[in-house]
Amino acid sequence: KARAFAEPGQDKVIDDLIRFYQSGEPEDWLRFGASWVQNNANVDFANGFIEVYRDARGAKGTSQSFVSVTDQRVNSLMLKIAGNAQYFEDHAPWDPKYRKQGVKPPMAKAVETVIETGDFHVTTIGDNLPNENEIHEKYGSKSFLFTGSTRAFSHATGYTSLEEFAYSPEEIERGKKYGDEAEDLMTALHEIIGHGSGKLSPKLTHGAGFYLKEYFSTLEEARADLMALWNVFDPKLQQLGLISSPEVGKAMYDQSARVAITQLRKMPKGDTIEEDHDRDRQLIVNYIIDKTGAIARVERDGKAYITVRDYDKMHQGVGMLLAELMRIKAEGDYEAIKALVNQYGVHFDPALCDQVVARYKKLNLPTYWAGINPIVDATVGANGEVSAVHISYPRDFVKEQLGYAAMYR
Repeated sequence: KARAFAEPGQDKVIDDLIRFYQSGEPEDWLRFGASWVQNNANVDFANGFIEVYRDARGAKGTSQSFVSVTDQRVNSLMLKIAGNAQYFEDHAPWDPKYRKQGVKPPMAKAVETVIETGDFHVTTIGDNLPNENEIHEKYGSKSFLFTGSTRAFSHATGYTSLEEFAYSPEEIERGKKYGDEAEDLMTALHEIIGHGSGKLSPKLTHGAGFYLKEYFSTLEEARADLMALWNVFDPKLQQLGLISSPEVGKAMYDQSARVAITQLRKMPKGDTIEEDHDRDRQLIVNYIIDKTGAIARVERDGKAYITVRDYDKMHQGVGMLLAELMRIKAEGDYEAIKALVNQYGVHFDPALCDQVVARYKKLNLPTYWAGINPIVDATVGANGEVSAVHISYPRDFVKEQLGYAAMYR
């Protein structure tokens, strides 16, 4: 049905997706990915068994889908970053032999989501697809910034978590003034110039995931985060009008250090981290603490904090780890990434976790979030054409889920 309303070129994308679902063949999935990534429709979508974060082996994809509409007002930020992708590649801190030349600017778009289903949630504020390296190298990638999600979280949480876990009044003030800007920029840089950057050694005959196995997703998420952290202080961002103050970079560093403690609220049992994004953040912070001392674990009035002591040294540590992760990816060095992740990204102190959970409980903030999709109703005329579309915004999550269950019995 969607094919009849497709934008130019999008009908082929839909046909390729249908073919994949009929055949289940990897070649058909790659064909769909190649046509999808080259299509820049105003009303866009993703659909398939895509991410492997929930599988410890990093092999089984979960079903997810979204439909989005381009947010033209915010989209200029994404386009400026994408248009300068080669500049950021040329200034990456890794060995020049791993730098990609002739970078095709990735397709980047700020979007509002119309619907999210399956393993795609409101908590996703950015996405870079497709995941297949053979498509990245030939056709590039498509990056999304979900403006509705970032706006919703900002309004829902306020500053209570910042005020509880930031170490100093200066850090709190900086977070209130520049935190939202820092988070949006982090997401944009992560998705646009992070995931698509670098190139593999010609000796590799498969994508990096084949060699790095269960550690690949952690490496790739850390690499994308580090590309944002590495470039946030580059004067190029100010030249492009993408950053209002150097304090935005400091706010980004504050957030990236603080998250190693705040994310423990999601882990009320055990002493190990399993999810790849959580591992990547822990890896970055613990590595920089160990190698540079730029980030410190401190305690005050019986409460634990993680705070940045030296922003220049942290930038150096970011460059060190980013260069090593690119080398590991490019060379398919399984033993090196296994050692790094197990040393810095997996384990945490259960007593500290208990403290964090207790502090969050007092803040009355949820650990997990759910989004409610808008209801889109079409008015169809006698000739079968849509004459109007009405959007309403329900407030009852349980009613929504029961409605979906009734629709798809």
